[in-house]
Amino acid sequence: MHGPLQRPIDRRELLGYAGIGTGALILGGVAVDPGVAKLARRRKVPLARGGTFPQGVASGMPSQQAITLWSRLEGFTRDRIVNLEVASDSGFNRVVARRRVRARAGRDHTVETRLSSKALKPGREYFYRFETRTGSSPVGRFRTLRPADSREPLKIVFFSCQDYQAGFYNAHRAIAAENADLVVCLGDYIYERTFYEGPRRDTLGANSDGEVQTLPEYRAKYRLYKSDPDLQAMHAAHPFVATWDDHEVEDNYAASNPGDAAGDRRGPFVTRQRAAYDAFYEYMPFKPVTGNPEKGSDLYRRLPLGANVELFMLDERQYRDDQPCRDQFFVPCPKAESEPRRFLGREQLEWLKRGLRNSGATWRLVGNQLMIMSLELVQGAQITKDSWDGYGVERRELMSYIASMGIPNVSFLTGDLHTFFAGNVGVDGRGPESHATEFVGGSITSLGVPETVQGTTGLPLTREQIVLLSNNLRITNPHLKYTEQLSRGYGILEATRDQLLVEFKGVDAMNKDGGARSIGRFRVAAGRPRVEVL
Repeated sequence: MHGPLQRPIDRRELLGYAGIGTGALILGGVAVDPGVAKLARRRKVPLARGGTFPQGVASGMPSQQAITLWSRLEGFTRDRIVNLEVASDSGFNRVVARRRVRARAGRDHTVETRLSSKALKPGREYFYRFETRTGSSPVGRFRTLRPADSREPLKIVFFSCQDYQAGFYNAHRAIAAENADLVVCLGDYIYERTFYEGPRRDTLGANSDGEVQTLPEYRAKYRLYKSDPDLQAMHAAHPFVATWDDHEVEDNYAASNPGDAAGDRRGPFVTRQRAAYDAFYEYMPFKPVTGNPEKGSDLYRRLPLGANVELFMLDERQYRDDQPCRDQFFVPCPKAESEPRRFLGREQLEWLKRGLRNSGATWRLVGNQLMIMSLELVQGAQITKDSWDGYGVERRELMSYIASMGIPNVSFLTGDLHTFFAGNVGVDGRGPESHATEFVGGSITSLGVPETVQGTTGLPLTREQIVLLSNNLRITNPHLKYTEQLSRGYGILEATRDQLLVEFKGVDAMNKDGGARSIGRFRVAAGRPRVEVL
């Protein structure tokens, strides 16, 4: 989603883990990454003494007997070793795995390891921590996935868009308390510059204005965001997976095409992009996908989550063509529907089509950064061309494939728009036919469609006018079955053999310690791709 309050309309806007497994070296009863052991023979890297873990801990990419665990060590200029402990109890009396891992100076002393062990049992809860000689990280918790044929209900929280300056992370405190199997971020985990005035200040970057462009600056941005105690609580409580959208790099960029350029660009865009991607992977509890094309490539990936769900995480930035019609808000753009234009790119699109067709799970969930349903302010005038609305030919190809192959129970989980929507997806993103459903889960802090309209027109909207805008959107877009534009928050779903239950939860992000409340509940019956508002 764009930052409308500070920009004009017309702008240029698994896996290759180094896992240990059965080939682990065992030194003193502690499993050691072979790469760590080899380097240690050449130059002994000491176990850290002192230091802190100010960004907390995180887990990611769970499976039945594996998990990726992450933290960051601070207080050193050179590499250090830290110990990892995993236990089946919070007091660490029943330790099931120990490992030494390296905090590399070249990766900002982030620590990441893929733990794959027969000691981990499917569907069990475990606790973990990283330790130095003299201290410990906070304790994190994760649950391994249930057996592949499990029909137990699966719960997923999904969120996006958390501009640090725009508000407090009250939503993350609420997510930490949810009973979830997995938390999914659908993009904009960080913002490369500030877009909104709010209750906090982001003064990072060379000009102290919040804008970051280099690798050290992007790292500082992640350190700032991950210093928030509510975000840390969410990561400590649940396994996590994410995709990026635009703000992890630059607003509305498209592949190698710059987006909404900085006022003070300090280097080539491709250099900025590479730095942003490197920092993203350093600070996430998972690595790029390599080696098996059917599992994905780089960021996009598939996660089998049991008999009820398979999750497909997309990358809608790295392989796309530039947006049509100069990416102008609200104006008609016929060529957005008529001109062939890459959005996922051919390789990723074919991978997704094969995966949806071949999946044996009841529900095929798609982690989708940008809205696939059409969204028009008036008929024929798309609100934004940065979403699937700007890439109509590829949208029709995907949705026609789902329809023609009779692929059941496809539901898109979407971020970006900072607004809550639920609705039905036709071949052209409109309908009246429906071949999939979509749930757009608001934003953690970032402002939404009313603020976009306000930033475009210069006119503030009253609460009554926002409600009227919502009603008008549903009239213009009858495939939308629900919209709520006043709240920040997140979505949570429960998948069973027979139905998908989704709930939107809203928070007040402008005041510290605001709690979450239910603002919408929905049901999708298996075999019937239409949203029922409860």
